[in-house]
Amino acid sequence: MVNRPVGSVKIPVGYPRRTTLIAACVGLTCLLSTYPALAQRPLGIDVSHWNGTINWASVATSGVSFAWCKAAEHTSYQDPTYIYNQTNAANNGVLLAGYHFARPDLNPGIAGAIAEATHFWNTTSNYIKGSNTYMMPMLDVERRGLETNVPAITKATLSQWVNAWCSNLVARGAAKGIAIKPVIYTGHLYSLDWLDSTVTNWPVWIANWPASPDPQVDDPNGTGPWSDWAFWQYSATGVVPGMSGNCDLDVFQGTSNTLSTFAVGTPLKPFFVTQPLNHRVTDTGNNISFVAGVGGTAPLKYQWTSNNVAITGATNSTLNLINVQTNHAASYTLIVSNSIGTITSRAVSLRVYPLSATVFADNFDVNTATNWIYNKSSADTQVTFAFDYSTLGIPSAPNSTGGTTLGVQMKANLANTLAAALSLSPTNKSFTGDYRLRFDAWINVNGPFPNGGNGSTLFLTAGLGTSGTRTEWTGSGSTADGYYFAMDGEGGVGVGSSGDYNAYSNTTLMATSSGIYAAGTDTTVRDDENPYYLKAFPNIRTAPALQIVNYPQQGSNALDPATLGFAWHDVIVSRRGNVVDWAVDGIRFATISNATATASNITIGFWDAFPSLSSNNVINFGLVDNVRVEQPAVAPTLAAQPQSQWAILGSNATFTVTASGLPAPAYQWKFNATNISGATNAALLLSNLQGTNAGLYSVVVTNIVGTQTSSNALLSLIASTPPTMQLAGAPTGGSVQLDCLGQVGANYALETSTNLVNWATLTNIIAPAAAFSLTLPVSTEDLQRYYRLRSGP
Repeated sequence: MVNRPVGSVKIPVGYPRRTTLIAACVGLTCLLSTYPALAQRPLGIDVSHWNGTINWASVATSGVSFAWCKAAEHTSYQDPTYIYNQTNAANNGVLLAGYHFARPDLNPGIAGAIAEATHFWNTTSNYIKGSNTYMMPMLDVERRGLETNVPAITKATLSQWVNAWCSNLVARGAAKGIAIKPVIYTGHLYSLDWLDSTVTNWPVWIANWPASPDPQVDDPNGTGPWSDWAFWQYSATGVVPGMSGNCDLDVFQGTSNTLSTFAVGTPLKPFFVTQPLNHRVTDTGNNISFVAGVGGTAPLKYQWTSNNVAITGATNSTLNLINVQTNHAASYTLIVSNSIGTITSRAVSLRVYPLSATVFADNFDVNTATNWIYNKSSADTQVTFAFDYSTLGIPSAPNSTGGTTLGVQMKANLANTLAAALSLSPTNKSFTGDYRLRFDAWINVNGPFPNGGNGSTLFLTAGLGTSGTRTEWTGSGSTADGYYFAMDGEGGVGVGSSGDYNAYSNTTLMATSSGIYAAGTDTTVRDDENPYYLKAFPNIRTAPALQIVNYPQQGSNALDPATLGFAWHDVIVSRRGNVVDWAVDGIRFATISNATATASNITIGFWDAFPSLSSNNVINFGLVDNVRVEQPAVAPTLAAQPQSQWAILGSNATFTVTASGLPAPAYQWKFNATNISGATNAALLLSNLQGTNAGLYSVVVTNIVGTQTSSNALLSLIASTPPTMQLAGAPTGGSVQLDCLGQVGANYALETSTNLVNWATLTNIIAPAAAFSLTLPVSTEDLQRYYRLRSGP
């Protein structure tokens, strides 16, 4: 590929060269016309306006099967020979496409990548739409020695830029019904230094110029981070009929038939532009979505599965789970198919926390220092309770009530240039069984950015299974216990003795190869530039505006993606059985199995693991707000039911129930199955009882997990004065009428006897009025019969 900018730079071995080519072919067969007889691998070239006017008829007869020509650069430049080359190559049967020379140094970030993709599309789209006369577009990724001149560009940000450019092209093509899968051009050493595995979804064209390459059998000297190559630029000093001077020579690893798969318009098997983000956690009752970006020839068919079983109706690229329950915890995959083939996404593991109840909380809206144990490695640490973080432009934490801005601020290594740490644990607390620590976390760092100023790398820590009397760190003399985790704010620590996201057991840092990190087991799993974190946290953030104004060193530049500074994060450290989980914003960072901690307190803290001092301690700190310890909720149970009882009219009566559950249950008493307004306590007090109070009483006990309903308790009322009863007259027609005086609502037993000694109950009556009558059958066989009314049990 020839692209000669004004001036020149030194090109390291293995990096694409962009200076004027003045080289002779020595010991290398350069004429492509010598190769067609081999016919295994198709040969090609790449060109730009530096190659002048090309005779494409001669090029085609020399054995060239494909070519790329420069089309665009930056957001406005168009190569003046692009239209000529595109038209004449196609007319002579050479499969050709345009390439874009990437300028992330001029247009950084996702917005910059999209702006450059837009310009490229506007330049080439009419030809791309020509379908099988156009090869897949290519992105030329080589920053021309700007690595040290543009510090905002890192391996992570450049990879993110490349993916954004390619994804935008895929989307633009799909909108026109065209399947596009761009190719990336880069050097074989450059790619290792500046591109990560997130870009390997795109085919690679590797530039590597060995001394005497045989393009039919040889391979480039390296392809990392790709596992293999699709195209190889094996020489920059080729000679091809129809072209003046030297040119770049290329080869495709395949045959003429398989090269056709790189023609736009050829049916393209589905491919993932972006995989769904794996290792997710959420609470019961939440909604959660899994999203994949997919390219390929339409129509595409989608099917999500749960534990390898198809989910009914889940036939889109996005899976929305509504009101998630614990039985939704599973492994999810997306199967995509079209007429060409089928692909399956990587698995997404979803962990669903059960409904939880808060058993300890502190929002730090007042100074609660006396409720916390302050453990520290030295006096060179500082804690401020009820710190008003709005004074530094920090917004209210997500779980704050009423927009309050008070939290606990922590600092370490203030003056002594020695590593230091502090840990806070609630006083006299012990949490048994399954429980989790949850809080809002903010890490503030000192600039300039993206890499931070002197001494900017400090860690916010959190853990559980501690006695609460230890400083959780690995410094000299540490007696750390339990399981704790550390995260910094601006990244850049890299791998080695420490990373950006670390897990610890007692004083031991868990190794990258331990398998406990959700990012995998390679050497970068604790590094913020690992693709896992880049996918999870793609946004970049600047310091709060107030800090930029008051502290010029903060500047207006942003942190790198995948860093956690300058934003509130939801942090969870959970213990379930012998498994300890660490998650941030619903993304799992680490899982430690076979956890055997015997202590049962929690900890939050701050740690400077390095001897360098911060250039500004005012703006370098960790901030925690709204700490909660939560345990799985337990459905209510009734240890004691309400009991039936008698009460005298005009007196009081109380029904009680003994219930348990987590959280504390709510109560609703009922009378004859109807709610009693305001009766929402464990005890129900009825005052000045009247006849209308007699009946059945029950209570419904409820919490967030479930509901328990008590048995019915009968309230019977006793008259406060004796009743009276007399005959209304002589028996007639086989019956007798008794006229009674009593109290409305009183419960009476009508009893009968033939000897005034032995009484039998005929019926029970609740007096409907003060005066009421009873009609009773009589037998002619009775010589005598007596009746009485009795109130009471």
